[in-house]
Amino acid sequence: MKIMKKTISMLLCCAMLGTLCACQHGGDYEKRTYVPQFDMTVSYGFEDEELKSDDGTTYYRQSLGTATVSSKDERAAERINSSLAELYVRFGADAEYTRRVAEDQTDGEQIALSYYCAPSVTRCDTRVLSVVFDVSQDVGGIHADSTRTSRSYNADDGSLLTIADIAKNEEQLKTFIKNYVIGLAAGDDYKEGGVSILFDDFESTISDLVDAGANWYFSDGGLVFYANPYDIAPYSRGVLTFEIPYSALAEFIDESFMPVEYEGDNGMLLADDGDKLDRSSLNILGTVTVDEDGQSVVLSAEETVYNVKIYTSGRMLWQRNYLTTGEGVEVKSFIPDAQPNIAVSYELADGTEIVRGIFQSGDDGSILLVDLQDSIRSDSAFEPISDEPGGGF
Repeated sequence: MKIMKKTISMLLCCAMLGTLCACQHGGDYEKRTYVPQFDMTVSYGFEDEELKSDDGTTYYRQSLGTATVSSKDERAAERINSSLAELYVRFGADAEYTRRVAEDQTDGEQIALSYYCAPSVTRCDTRVLSVVFDVSQDVGGIHADSTRTSRSYNADDGSLLTIADIAKNEEQLKTFIKNYVIGLAAGDDYKEGGVSILFDDFESTISDLVDAGANWYFSDGGLVFYANPYDIAPYSRGVLTFEIPYSALAEFIDESFMPVEYEGDNGMLLADDGDKLDRSSLNILGTVTVDEDGQSVVLSAEETVYNVKIYTSGRMLWQRNYLTTGEGVEVKSFIPDAQPNIAVSYELADGTEIVRGIFQSGDDGSILLVDLQDSIRSDSAFEPISDEPGGGF
């Protein structure tokens, strides 16, 4: 009996010790980098083309952009990509038509026609993916035909979102959007000399567009309603956007589509020469190729950073909802030792946005990330991609 009691006591001690060890390990784990439960990566591709006549005159230019989604949740990514592929068929057909019109021009009377499609992801997190396409098609009219198209998806399952899907009550949300947007449109921002720049029937048109349910998307700041040229204003006014902040929407949209609150400690991105870096401890999530023969640069994270974007002036290249310790992305490009030509932006856990340019030291050739925020404010030569979608064309 005494031997059994001793055995039981030893087992209890071991169990308690194991529990303490587990608690200690659990405590350490809680102090480790916070990692979101869901990943979403967007890679951008561009079909660029320029056609010239025998005398060297350019008669057709094309930049046909696409956005491709990848995720550990392959089913959600596949569903999103399948939906976007429907748009790419339409964009491709329109580009091919424009090209045929350009090729059919009579020799000696050729003018430069064009087709541009600029994709941009305006929100990318564990809840929502919103994609916007700005298209400019010039088939020889008075001016190019410019339009915006958007789609928003449930990041959890990849389903296409409608206003009904995001609303607590569809009719109440639509009524709220109408009233809010009409109120903005009637404001001083859309007046010149005290006179509205909008068409007289802009209120009824906005109401009709909201009911149709197509002209909206999510941004980091709120729900954006937009009107294409000629919808409510002359062509010269371009695409008009009206953003409703999430704080105003909280009463009307499902909480599951509100922005994600970042967690963990503030992190940072590092840049290293990819040819010299020991990659054995890094998970390289992809390669962004700007120049096939360019230098390899690896961007890696310390702690977790959010809403990571890599872009050139006017063109988004790569985007991911987060990068965390042990993860990186490779960039292949010619890296100047003067003005950076590629930028990377990301957000810290406290919401601060960081904007850096990839730079090569003229002294020792080392790769550096230089602060672009001050130079952007002082009108530097580097022009970051516009906050507005499709800012490059």
